[in-house]
Amino acid sequence: MIRSSRSNLLSTPLSTMTIAALALGGCGVQTVANTDGVGSEIATSVVSGGLNNTTGSTVAINGPWQKEKRSRFERLLDDLSPVRPAWAATWSCTGGSLAPPFSGPGADPYMYTPMSCMVTWKGGKTASSSWSGAFVLNYGTACDATHPFIGNQAAGCTSTRTTATGGNTRTITGPDGGLYAVTHDTNGVGTGWDTSVTPAPSSNGVVLTCASAGCSTGVNLVINGSHLTATVTPAGGSQAVFWNHTVSTGQGGITVTGEGVGRVASGTVTVQHNLAKFTTTSTFSAVGFGDAACCFPTAGTVTTTYSDGPNASKTESLSFSSAACGEATLTKVDGSTAPVTLQHCI
Repeated sequence: MIRSSRSNLLSTPLSTMTIAALALGGCGVQTVANTDGVGSEIATSVVSGGLNNTTGSTVAINGPWQKEKRSRFERLLDDLSPVRPAWAATWSCTGGSLAPPFSGPGADPYMYTPMSCMVTWKGGKTASSSWSGAFVLNYGTACDATHPFIGNQAAGCTSTRTTATGGNTRTITGPDGGLYAVTHDTNGVGTGWDTSVTPAPSSNGVVLTCASAGCSTGVNLVINGSHLTATVTPAGGSQAVFWNHTVSTGQGGITVTGEGVGRVASGTVTVQHNLAKFTTTSTFSAVGFGDAACCFPTAGTVTTTYSDGPNASKTESLSFSSAACGEATLTKVDGSTAPVTLQHCI
């Protein structure tokens, strides 16, 4: 189920970058904030998606991209926006389905279609969020024939999530026609810029494995090789690439103890920033998922070390709070801090 509040783009006001794109697109001006993302955020996005998107859970976007503290100009754009917050809106959603109906690993593969939604604001403005297709789920032979949600499965059960070639894309269409699209492609082999990453990313999907006492006590998450890309197309403008990352964990993966709102994750994730040509390693320390209605962490810290590039050997960190879904504090490489709203749970 996709939460229709902080964990979904369309339930929040449009970001200031989207508003700027909508406002300037008609003049042929292309507005793109191409930072190639923050390593801690990218790692958190994929881990959160891996733990929360297998039948009946959340694959979400909080907003068109990461937002730090807003300037006076950005607040002015909000004031000028014709689209107001979601309390003056109505929703319609489809999807969130598994086909065929779950009957155990003998019926592999299954197709999981995330929710697609449309929101209509008072006054007639509309926006939508839609997926291009389904994720493929395969269950291991140790899985039972009763529980499609792996959190209820027994010891040794595995669930592998993959995509067709080209990935699965979520496209957000703004009220004035601006488009923002994020693609998760699990065919990660050969997509990264950094050939020194070991083990090299593969195309074996995102794999959850139940702990020895069953998934109710914990899981192991392995990201074999996920290629994440994003594009933005202002209304009347041309498409531009915003993100291009290759994400992997190696076979050690992320260890998650507990279940439900008691889950705590630890381990490391490697992110290749293919646009900016640098690589980062993110370490998850006591990262807790304490809100059943939110796919993002609510406690703990992700510390990211730059392997190369202008910030080589420097670190940044992202600390999570339970105050609001997706809200975190980024400590940058220079020691300064900034509030961050996490965007992607994919």
